[in-house]
Amino acid sequence: MATATSETASVEEARLKTPEPPRPAEQVHVFEPYRYALPKLGPYFRDVWSRRQFATHMASSTLKGQHFDSFFGQFWLVLNPMLLALVYFLLTTVLGGQSGAGTSAMNHFVGLLTGLFAFFYTRNVIQFAASSITGGGKMIINMSFPKILLPLSTTFTAMLMYFPTLLVYAAFYVTVHHSVTINILWIIPIFVIQTVFSFGLGLLFAAVTLYFRDMSTLLPYVLRIWMYITPVLFSLSYVKYEASTPGSKLPHWIVNVYKWDPFSPIINSWNTALVGDGPRPFWKGGQLGDHYYAAASYAPQLTEIAVGAVCAVVALVIGAWYFMSREREFAVRL
Repeated sequence: MATATSETASVEEARLKTPEPPRPAEQVHVFEPYRYALPKLGPYFRDVWSRRQFATHMASSTLKGQHFDSFFGQFWLVLNPMLLALVYFLLTTVLGGQSGAGTSAMNHFVGLLTGLFAFFYTRNVIQFAASSITGGGKMIINMSFPKILLPLSTTFTAMLMYFPTLLVYAAFYVTVHHSVTINILWIIPIFVIQTVFSFGLGLLFAAVTLYFRDMSTLLPYVLRIWMYITPVLFSLSYVKYEASTPGSKLPHWIVNVYKWDPFSPIINSWNTALVGDGPRPFWKGGQLGDHYYAAASYAPQLTEIAVGAVCAVVALVIGAWYFMSREREFAVRL
């Protein structure tokens, strides 16, 4: 018993004499003032690409949650802009005193659908993206991921909502314009340019809405006013003709407003590729007033497409810079 006690005492004494290993230095967290700066773009976009399926699945889930994947849901997607086009058709044709019936009236209606369907796509991209950050607050607070995936998923949602309207528009288009040329393929690059332009503006308003919550209420009215100063209801060629007609009530300065609108080259390219650049939709040539106008051309001007592409890139760069530079602050603002 005494031996065991002495051994225990010696072990304890040896342990006390042995120096303890140095403890690791404690981590010190330094909280610096927040700086608006872009993340490292390489790892950021690699992370976005690796999570691309998240954006597409979220877009399809959103449509299913709103029953847009059903027949009546897709029918409403088409019916809503068509009813609005019918209202504007009555205002511009009947109340506005424009002459024309039968084929010419149908041409005017298809011309309205061309601009309205294209504008509704951009409007949906911007509006959906503007509410994507404030609507995904719980996800942003509890998960770490590139926040640009949220407005990207809403862009996919707007795109899936836009495709059914193209099928209905194609039926009206073939009924009125029986011949289709190779120039109709211009709608593919025009659609890509419009998507980039709309996504850039969507990123900008997604970040702005987080700081100014009233923007979500104000934005629909801003977009509605924007539609009136863009060649949506009337093509640019029609406005030029009306403004140059003697005795016309249309002021000439409206042409300059149309020209300086950054969205105007894109919409006007849509109108040219689908309904032509004549003073009337699907113009086949003839006398109009005191002037003779040749048949409409369906080849968009390369200068307009180039200007539209530049506006799209500028909108994307500004929107992405503003969005990504403030992404670290989203969870705090929510």
